[in-house]
Amino acid sequence: MKRVFVVDDSALMRKLMCDIINSIQGYEVVDVCADGESAFRRISDFGNFDVITMNVNLPRMSGIDVIKKLVDSGCRIPIIAISTTVKEDRDMTMKACDDGAVEFVVRPFHLSPEERETFTKELKKALQVAGSSKLVKPQTLRPADAVKPMASVPPVESPKQENINRAVSSMKATDKFDLVAIASSTGGPQALRTCIPMLPKGLKVPVIITQHMPKGFTASLAERINETANLEVCEASDREVLQNDHVYIAPGGKHLEIKMNPSGKMMCSLSDAPAIGNLKPCADVMYRSLGSLPIKNILCVVLTGMGSDGTEGISYLSSVKNVYCITQSADTCVVYGMPKSADVAGLSNESAPINEMAKAIAKKLGV
Repeated sequence: MKRVFVVDDSALMRKLMCDIINSIQGYEVVDVCADGESAFRRISDFGNFDVITMNVNLPRMSGIDVIKKLVDSGCRIPIIAISTTVKEDRDMTMKACDDGAVEFVVRPFHLSPEERETFTKELKKALQVAGSSKLVKPQTLRPADAVKPMASVPPVESPKQENINRAVSSMKATDKFDLVAIASSTGGPQALRTCIPMLPKGLKVPVIITQHMPKGFTASLAERINETANLEVCEASDREVLQNDHVYIAPGGKHLEIKMNPSGKMMCSLSDAPAIGNLKPCADVMYRSLGSLPIKNILCVVLTGMGSDGTEGISYLSSVKNVYCITQSADTCVVYGMPKSADVAGLSNESAPINEMAKAIAKKLGV
């Protein structure tokens, strides 16, 4: 039985979360708290919790400060940040993810049956993530830490590696990549905040990202990454033309596809099509859209995340384009799900820890 500590200043939300958590087999709320200062003291004094749910906006000490102090003190308890869609809370939630929260859930403003059902589903999913996650110390770096290409990274061995490498081996030494496409989910905000600022200027290609995240939060994520990045980072807009040395993050609640505009340039195309496997945006949708483009060589990157999103899309893409795939190493993933799926499928040509992922990308791009 996993012991859960619920921290929220709303008595109504505490009751709701307790009811939801106690209804899930294998989980039990063993303590509740209404302010950050008391929560930090209780965790420090006892620490016998398996999961903590924490509102980012708490009296006496904010949830952000509690999370940072806990992580800095070596706390190894997975924390789920509870947020709202208010911009201030969105920004705080992104900081919570930077500082070590393994997942976040948006709590409803009203408790309509539909909102309660959605919140229940997302909280259950977050608990599953927390229960299977591995805490990774935040490694966000400054633009000045961007490094030049490194020596080769050991490849991921797989029984199917030779079949996948046939597409890569068809590339000539002089061939250049046309695009970098990144997929990430659980632990992704922290991973992206580490990797993207380390990418050097002069990549000479655009970078597109699908990060599983609710509507409204991807703009805050893009803003935070852009503060420390050498490249221009933004939330993708519909029909926006891709530019080299720019990073485009799929908006939460929209699928991101890349198409050609009438002038023959690659552009973002946002779709409101149904979720794929409860995912919107979905990385498979992004990767599949690249198959119809008049480009040849695509660098795919799969970062930390639960599930297998990206595997089917990259597999298809490998059958029609020259693809090179880099996956995040298991030891630096919060959840080694999406990279593992690509590894097991034989799609990964190379594995790299998150603090060296930018080096691996830059090396393949010849920067």
